[in-house]
Amino acid sequence: MDPRLKIILQGNPKEELSLLIRLTNEKKYPKNCKVVSQFGDIISCRVLRENLGSVYASLEVKSVKAPRVIPADDFEQENQAYYVETRHSVSNKQPSNVVFGLIDFGFDFTHQDFIDNGKTRFEKIWTQSGRFDGNKYGYGKMISGSQINDVLQEQFPFRKLGYHPGQSDLFGIGTHGTHVLGIACSNGKVSEKGFASNSPVIAVDMGSNLVNGSNLSLGDSVKLVEGLDFILREAGNRPVVINMSLGGHGDAHTGQTLVEQAIDAILTRRKGTAIVQSTGNYFQAKAHTFGDIKQNETIDIPWFFKKNDFTPNELEIWYDGNDIMSVTVIDENKNVLLKSIPFKDEMIVKNNEEVGICLHRKNEPNTGKNHINILINGKQNSKFWIVQLHGVKTANGRFHCYIERDDKGQSIFLPKMVKTTHTTNSICNSKYSIVVGAYNQTEKERSILSFSSSGPTIDGRMKPEVIAPGYKIKSSCSSSSRDVRAADKLCSKSGSSMAAPYVASLIVKILEKNPDFNIKQIRKKLFETCEPFSLKNDHLEVFRAGNGYVNPGKIIT
Repeated sequence: MDPRLKIILQGNPKEELSLLIRLTNEKKYPKNCKVVSQFGDIISCRVLRENLGSVYASLEVKSVKAPRVIPADDFEQENQAYYVETRHSVSNKQPSNVVFGLIDFGFDFTHQDFIDNGKTRFEKIWTQSGRFDGNKYGYGKMISGSQINDVLQEQFPFRKLGYHPGQSDLFGIGTHGTHVLGIACSNGKVSEKGFASNSPVIAVDMGSNLVNGSNLSLGDSVKLVEGLDFILREAGNRPVVINMSLGGHGDAHTGQTLVEQAIDAILTRRKGTAIVQSTGNYFQAKAHTFGDIKQNETIDIPWFFKKNDFTPNELEIWYDGNDIMSVTVIDENKNVLLKSIPFKDEMIVKNNEEVGICLHRKNEPNTGKNHINILINGKQNSKFWIVQLHGVKTANGRFHCYIERDDKGQSIFLPKMVKTTHTTNSICNSKYSIVVGAYNQTEKERSILSFSSSGPTIDGRMKPEVIAPGYKIKSSCSSSSRDVRAADKLCSKSGSSMAAPYVASLIVKILEKNPDFNIKQIRKKLFETCEPFSLKNDHLEVFRAGNGYVNPGKIIT
């Protein structure tokens, strides 16, 4: 059973749980399961806790996953806003036939970059953390373009709509969603004009909240899949490009999470559709290692914690389904906190207090791999632990180990053990999504930025597939929590989050000319226009560059 599923087993039996399920047959559903959205054999659904066991055991079900937190793929932001003295003139233009979809947080509909002729470019915003308005998904509220237009001239437009995009932005540094949207879709009044400057916008605000000390943590994997469903339903038969600059460190990195399988189902079944994702900013995170272990061999994996870190921490180990490994956990004082039996879930105890749990699963149904998940409740009170991995039976022996992202108290591996390849974000490894790394566009050498994550996927596929500008990108700045509407401001941010919407906007140009292109044709068109990346001293750089630099000139002409 999925580790997070085990954690939510206990509680009110009548509570409705949100889940992702992979069906054995996409036309047959388990009993006591309310389907909310479906892409191929992947469904999001609601199940009462008392029925979770029977649904899990149902012959109609191949895999059940509990929601997993999805953080924004942010990296660097300057605590400074840039005021623009003059606005560019914006001529009247025909709206694009291609919809720009965005799943993120904090969309400032009052910013001039998204208003043409006094009317909003937003067709609809689903604010998932808003007060429930009775929509089919069962949470959040939908804000239509006409509702936005009705309040644009009001003194307090955010209050009028009950949605403030900068509610989590206390210091006026700008929200992630507004900045990302400006890169792709700005009409040029304040920010530089985006390639999708006349596309209608459909946005999903997953909300921002404090999870593990991070205010960049958004909703979860279930809400993400339902956000995709919402955008595609609203887009109707029109071509659509969806940008998702989201993801964490963990999972198997084989493209087989249920989110990634849903993405591939969308892209292989719907023409005129592309999903663009950031590769992640984890190249230097010191959160990944891998190795090979022989039978009866023991490997020590030192796991270091920040001083006074009271946030939860998480470590995952993935290894071949035909192997058997056991785990021992020892603290810096050589106290044995856990000596595990393979495939048995056990508590981690320190000074007679439960400080965590080790969950060990055999043959996870989507990957076939075995999965060890160590979850700490924040009470470890240690400088470091030694995670000892022992090969009980090893025909293959390869393992990959990830520390999950924690923006307030990021724990790390011993630096000399760190591996920087296979560090793409947790949900960007599907076969057909287009994944983007970041380079420094201010340098003549156009070097890949130090933080931009590296592929390949664990199963050997190229991710990221292209690289785009991502260094101190100035784009639309949203209102802070103290503002009543947007000023004419820009803010600067760096990251693969900034590179992804640049590429997404270029794909809009491809689909404007070729609205019936399928995903293979879209990918081919994009990749064949790229300028190759020149390898110098480090041959591993190919795993960060993919097909090379996107070339807007070749795409547009």
